[in-house]
This record gives sequence, structure tokens and C-alpha cells, in this order.
Amino acid sequence: MPKTQTKKRTKARLNVIRERLDRQRKEILSMYEHDLRVGQGASDEGAEDLVDRANSAYNREFMLSLSNSERTILIEIEDAMGRLDNGGYGVCDHCEQKIAAKRLQAVPWARYCVDCQELSEQGMLYEN
Repeated sequence: MPKTQTKKRTKARLNVIRERLDRQRKEILSMYEHDLRVGQGASDEGAEDLVDRANSAYNREFMLSLSNSERTILIEIEDAMGRLDNGGYGVCDHCEQKIAAKRLQAVPWARYCVDCQELSEQGMLYEN
């Protein structure tokens, strides 16, 4: 296959990845905004007893904690989009080996290959 065709296919594939990341980013932003509104809107007003107020506070905290996890994924997605721009997408941030296509398909914002991700989750990955 000529080099220009290979570059076009690579560019087209990266555009598909970028569109998927952008779509996921928009979904997370929408969920985050919804969760934030619900968390902020929940109040103790009208709660008749201590159990109702505790339940209301728990629900509010739960909604805000979901927002934090969504925010973390949003940051990962934006980092992945940056790697698309600078040519680092699909390369492990730690060992600099290619990240498996199946992993990127499952987690398109993945920073690490499977081995390095496992080390990270165990707290054994040390950044260079």
C-alpha cells in the first residue's frame, strides 16, 4: 500500500477515535452537570426527622461523589485527545510500548498498557 494511503487511513482512524472521545466527553459533561444540579438541589428543607435529613445528606454526597469520578474520566479523555494531537496516542506513558488495540477499543483514554495499568493499580508504578 502506498505511503499516502497508509497516512490517510491512519488519519481517518484517528479521526474516528477523536469523535468517539469527544462524544464520551460530551456525555460525561452532561451527566456531571445533571449530577451537580441534583446534588446542589437536594436540601434538608422539609425533612421531618433525623433519618430523612441523614438520607437526604447521603444522597447529596453520593451525587457529588459521582461527579468527582466523572470529572476524573473527563480529564483522562481530554489527556487522550491531547495525545492524539501530539502523536502520543496509543503509546504507554510508562514503558512507551504500543497499547493493545483491544484495550484502546475498551478504554480509548487509556494511558498505560495492561501490564503498567496493573502496576499502577497496585501502587507499584513509578513515573520516570
